[in-house]
Amino acid sequence: MLNAYNVCEGFLYLFAAAVMAHTLLVLQMGGAEVVTASPDAYQMAQDLVHYRAAFTGGLIVLYLYLRISLRPVAKVLAIVAVISWIAFIEDYLALDNIFYVADSITGLTIQTLRPLYLVSIVYMSVEAFRRESRHG
Repeated sequence: MLNAYNVCEGFLYLFAAAVMAHTLLVLQMGGAEVVTASPDAYQMAQDLVHYRAAFTGGLIVLYLYLRISLRPVAKVLAIVAVISWIAFIEDYLALDNIFYVADSITGLTIQTLRPLYLVSIVYMSVEAFRRESRHG
């Protein structure tokens, strides 16, 4: 049955696929050097890419495991939502868009899907807490 939670989950997977495609494209183009102007920005971008990729990838794998095994997912979703919003604020305020690749369709796709993803992950978290509190 298709419901709002499943639609939001579709946005989550679509966004994750777009991020993965963009990351691979940037790596093929030469890595963070391509999208940064200064050595400091380059180092910051490299560190953020590695930490975010490892942490977020691990949480997504954990979410998928919990979802498939029919275990509670609300806490994992809440953590992913908080990290996603912090990354959003960090990218647009602190880093001044250093990850934007103007000529990349994958970068434009991510920028288009990100607001939908952010709203979706918060909705999924709230809905998961509601469902899990109702069922014990």
